[in-house]
Amino acid sequence: MAKVKVRRTHREELPGVVVLRDAVASRGRGSASRPVLDLDMEADSELDHLISHDPDGFLTALDRDETLGFGASHVRARQWILSQLWVLPQHQGRGAGEALLSKALAYGMSSGAKEFLAVVPTENAIQALLLKHGFRPLKPIYSIRIPVEQGMELAGAMARLMPGREMTRELLQLHGQTDLDRIDKFTRGGIRGSDHQYWLKDVGCRAAFVHQGDRVAGYGYGGRNQVGPVAGTTQEAAVAALGRALEMALEGHHSELSPPILVPAGFGGALEVLLEGGGVIRGTSMLYGRGLSAAFDRVVLGSPALP
Repeated sequence: MAKVKVRRTHREELPGVVVLRDAVASRGRGSASRPVLDLDMEADSELDHLISHDPDGFLTALDRDETLGFGASHVRARQWILSQLWVLPQHQGRGAGEALLSKALAYGMSSGAKEFLAVVPTENAIQALLLKHGFRPLKPIYSIRIPVEQGMELAGAMARLMPGREMTRELLQLHGQTDLDRIDKFTRGGIRGSDHQYWLKDVGCRAAFVHQGDRVAGYGYGGRNQVGPVAGTTQEAAVAALGRALEMALEGHHSELSPPILVPAGFGGALEVLLEGGGVIRGTSMLYGRGLSAAFDRVVLGSPALP
């Protein structure tokens, strides 16, 4: 076996990345279906966003011309985030995961990152890899879904905890970015302006602010397939913002269950309200960190790849 090599992934390779990633996920669920590459298919929007803003963090592992796996990471302010890391099952144990993570971390350090985080499945190999590189498990992330009828009732009750209003893209550009940056810095330890523009403009999510007096105390995003991200300067503000995000996500929603709501274990108020309101935990992942200052106790994540 030749030495594993890691290089930047090219944008035109994204459809193939998605097919291979989904094949890995299907095998993990015991599915016999095999995704088929369509050269005209649209790239995964999150991956496209990541490769547009962080091309040096999007990597492919190769042995000669054979693809072994992929990894993607991004840097926001001084915070490095592992977005995705996967190795094809037939190539596991050949050092591809180690090579991808090492190269991604080098990208983060060269970009000035001081804090490092990852939201990963509760899967032995990836957790062992992170531990080897100085990461430590911080808290579980629960994926919760709630029946739509119960979710709408619960969302209204949560939203009424604090006054708020929907924030249009135009108003956000004029007045809101400073508030978003302040809340992100307080709750997450960094700012992420390009991601907010992505959720509003590219994904088409709706956004709402909640207020405590004259001050913006939280925000929440909701879309057809997405609840979150949500953040608040207090847990009460974050719960109120989550209510508005859930309302926006469920309006016109055609499935029986809400989209997944990714709640860190430290955000006890949201967990209690959602579970008592009929929500069910459908999956668990783990938040790992290295040098991380944020407690993640008043946030709901947008997705594992763009938390």
